[in-house]
Amino acid sequence: MSETQLAEDVRTALDEATRGLLAPAAAAARSKGRRRRAARGLLAVVPAVGAIAGVAVALHGGGAAPARHAVAASSPSVKVQHAQTAAYVTRQVEKVLGTADDYIIQTSAASGAGQVTTSYLDPVTGTARSVVSGAGDRVTYWIQTTVSGNEDHWQTTYVDYTTRTWWTKTSDSAPLGSDTSDDPVLSVETAPAQIAKALAQGDLRVSVKATVNGHPAIELVYAGPLSGKADAVHYWVDAASYQPVRIDLPPFTAASSIAESWIPKTAANVAQTDKPQVPAGFRQVPPSTAFH
Repeated sequence: MSETQLAEDVRTALDEATRGLLAPAAAAARSKGRRRRAARGLLAVVPAVGAIAGVAVALHGGGAAPARHAVAASSPSVKVQHAQTAAYVTRQVEKVLGTADDYIIQTSAASGAGQVTTSYLDPVTGTARSVVSGAGDRVTYWIQTTVSGNEDHWQTTYVDYTTRTWWTKTSDSAPLGSDTSDDPVLSVETAPAQIAKALAQGDLRVSVKATVNGHPAIELVYAGPLSGKADAVHYWVDAASYQPVRIDLPPFTAASSIAESWIPKTAANVAQTDKPQVPAGFRQVPPSTAFH
């Protein structure tokens, strides 16, 4: 961003004197049209361990929604936050989502008692590597996704470091049919291009500012005809990088939060994500019938 543009945004924000809530897009008279960006791949990967060794992503149970903590007005980072109008934030988020192919997308979520599943997705190839750590078996598995016609195809390679075994299998989806709905869905499976499109057409809007994982963050919520669902999911982007950082799902407990980060697409990270690696000496066994 040029110094001239930054100064203009600062002056706009000072005039609007926003605090806690970002100014609506209409308040930014100098903002230009929103740009749509295209990006392939999923925004994140749900740890698909529910059918593996009795592990499941814990998205059910009681608990109140986590409190939202406003960032102190005296914080230097908040001064930067106040320079962000809703229109400006929308443009930046759209722009950043369009660069998803340049990163490996990492997500982390609880997956059963004492377990955490960390997944790494390459949006270009559609391949994801998931690492299950904590209590129980130590497992790494790769899912390579391809699309042919109206069906998805998955090649799974599963390595169990506890039993020193591995297996591989191919799965196919049922015919997918056609999706006639244009409504966006805020979830870990939503592609960056879909989020950018929803922002551009007003189905999503910028909402409150809060602190997520110790850093200022901005929430995106449903808007327009979908505004009644605004509290259905809390979708957060970093206030500095505008990359997604967390998705909070009902019932809004620690077990139903999915952390997300975009890591550099180095040659090593790409190789670890895209190419299944079976250690020498591991014994191949028949694939699990529980893994779908």
